[in-house]
Amino acid sequence: MKTPKFRILLPAALCLAFPWFYLSGQQTGGERVSLLDSHRQVRLSALAGPPAGFRRWQNGYLISFALDGTLDASPDKPAVVLYDRNGQAAREAIVWFNDAKSTGVDDAAVSRLGDLFVSGGTTSPAGAIASYIAQINHTGHVGRVIRTTPFLPVYICSAEDGTVWSYGFDRDEGGSSVATSLSLRQYSFDKGQLRAMLDTSTLGPSGWTLSRGHYPGEIDLRCTSGKVGLLNGASSQWVEFDISSNKLKVSKIEPLPQIDQMRITGFALTESGDVFVSLHDRSSQPPRSGLFRLTFVGADVGKWVPVKDTVGPFLHGAKVGQLLGTDGTELIYTRDFDGTAYWSKYSK
Repeated sequence: MKTPKFRILLPAALCLAFPWFYLSGQQTGGERVSLLDSHRQVRLSALAGPPAGFRRWQNGYLISFALDGTLDASPDKPAVVLYDRNGQAAREAIVWFNDAKSTGVDDAAVSRLGDLFVSGGTTSPAGAIASYIAQINHTGHVGRVIRTTPFLPVYICSAEDGTVWSYGFDRDEGGSSVATSLSLRQYSFDKGQLRAMLDTSTLGPSGWTLSRGHYPGEIDLRCTSGKVGLLNGASSQWVEFDISSNKLKVSKIEPLPQIDQMRITGFALTESGDVFVSLHDRSSQPPRSGLFRLTFVGADVGKWVPVKDTVGPFLHGAKVGQLLGTDGTELIYTRDFDGTAYWSKYSK
């Protein structure tokens, strides 16, 4: 299946004035947090070298896929590899459907119980397109499957009740996205789609027409035991669904500069509900990087506040180069390209 390509557009919202002292680490205002010293360091082969494909830490594993630059899967090669806390390859998943001409893997997620889920689309020899969410079985192949067509599940995350949440969009008969389709959905392997919400056509045009944003990492989805969080850096919005209260909330975030100057390189939603990103400023020489926390001021307006002493020259002293994710209350990140991952708690 031909998966959506990244489109380079510059919405006006991203071109607004932005305080360049964000990456000086000197910004004031908002609740500041500190990153404690790392208590664990592990080398993982998938992290060695410049970032490629998709690499994120989730529920005890580093999820790695599309490292070769393509979302296309193969019938005889693993499409997704999980690495454990010791840096060892723990699971490999071959994602393929026997009656398919091609299979694409758009996302992968791990549950708290260690179950591996994947999502994407397939194309039949006759050209028919189908979308899916699948659970990988103990043999490392596709097990249970949910057919989601016409909905294309671009991002997925796993909830504690065994269901899978997805951010994506409906496709019409010509394969184009349907602007008014509900974009956040919950699926069960026993009952199929359970609910759908978030009409992005009501949230403004900027950023919601891009399935993955302008670059990998600008849009991301995570689940905790009590929340589902969707960060859209392209539209500068944070979407949060509270599972217990069944309430959906959309908040505006102060926009980042143009993407040729600053990008989101990592994202984490902790069990306590804190939202962190790593930012990479390419406008300076050398480039700068650091860790930032989403803090709300006023009426649901969020801004990125630097975490104390994490910002600095990328590869030349910055404490955080790329945020990989979280293990509940800890943050996992890299500093450079040597393949080492660091575990740290944070304090408010």
